[in-house]
Amino acid sequence: MKRPLVFPVLCLAGLLCGCATPVPSSFSRTTEKGWTSIEIRDGVSYDHAWQTVFGVLSHDFDLATVLRDEGYIQTGWLNTWSGTYQAHYKVRATVKFAPDRKSLQVRSEAWSFDGETWVVGTDARLMSTLKTDLMGTVGRTAR
Repeated sequence: MKRPLVFPVLCLAGLLCGCATPVPSSFSRTTEKGWTSIEIRDGVSYDHAWQTVFGVLSHDFDLATVLRDEGYIQTGWLNTWSGTYQAHYKVRATVKFAPDRKSLQVRSEAWSFDGETWVVGTDARLMSTLKTDLMGTVGRTAR
């Protein structure tokens, strides 16, 4: 008599469900761009600001688009922002300098796979980290 495949199928389903990681609580579903502005401190040259922003982003991300003359950097998608690999969650960051080079715009993007489609959103933890890092290095302090 053949053994039913119920036990192996249940074991496989349990393994797959056990490996799934939940969407981080920092994820917010939104279709809005969500740019945050950071003013660059007086006396900080564009070259210094550019190198600093480049260094901050390249520390945690691979950079996908780097246009120094246009003042634009976009990272590649990262599936390990939470500290562990998540196949169903990814983030990236974009920074663009204002034409006058006196401020920069920062945006975080996040995608979460709900089992059928990718849900577009933002990651508050990534935005907070970027904002803190950039304000602490090139940003103007509050008066």
